[in-house]
Amino acid sequence: MSAEVRSWFGPAVANVATHPGVRALVAKWLQIRAEREPLLSDFWNTADQQMMDSSMLFMKLDDDYTYLHHGRYLCERIGFSMQGLSLRNLRTRVRSQLIELYDRATSQFDLIYFQSFADFAQDVVLWGRLCLPLRMKEGDDRVLLLVFCHMIEDKASLFRTLFTHSRYGIIVTWPIYNAKRQIDDAWIINQNAAAMPITGVQDHTADDLMLRAGPVFSDDALWRHFARGVPGGMVSAEISVSTSGSRYIASGELIDDYLVFHFAEQKPFDESFVIG
Repeated sequence: MSAEVRSWFGPAVANVATHPGVRALVAKWLQIRAEREPLLSDFWNTADQQMMDSSMLFMKLDDDYTYLHHGRYLCERIGFSMQGLSLRNLRTRVRSQLIELYDRATSQFDLIYFQSFADFAQDVVLWGRLCLPLRMKEGDDRVLLLVFCHMIEDKASLFRTLFTHSRYGIIVTWPIYNAKRQIDDAWIINQNAAAMPITGVQDHTADDLMLRAGPVFSDDALWRHFARGVPGGMVSAEISVSTSGSRYIASGELIDDYLVFHFAEQKPFDESFVIG
């Protein structure tokens, strides 16, 4: 199995998959499998819209798989529909790995869960896919494969998570220029929780959102240091916040049209590494 596809089989699936929809489907399939082979009607007749939108249904052929259903959400994400086409029509670098996984699920009639990166979109998207082999109906040897897909992470949600949970203070602002194209001030567009002591903004609906209104950048000398320097690249300074007594290494840079600041709080000496 290539590094682009990571797979788990049989009982291991329940231990690896954390998505609630996946876990619910696994539990249902295993419960039915303990008595008989699961049928399409066990899952499709009672499927909710969210599951259908995020699922693919394949018919197993001799050496290929035909898309009987390609969920609406999946089509919107990748930009096209494969419904009515075969898996060999899908242009992806991991098609051979997909066929290998699907063959194992259908031939052994067992659960498979795998993760892989989408390579047909500009954004990097990590997907989790649960494969449930099903019989068309009781007494029918034909095998269908229900594949439920869930997005684990895309770039936008990944960076949003990093921004929100970072221990570093991050402030994103929109600079305000004067007639000489010098930065006079900046609107605070967004900040994470770690940046609140630096800006003094607790409530975006009530507090002053001008950057220089806060306890740090109201200092004229510090502001000039950043405002004059950032057009030429990243600017840094060691600062202290009088309201909390904390010390930071502050860095500011222009990213596209935004003025962005990062604040790394300085730890006490006994928590730092000593080299040599």
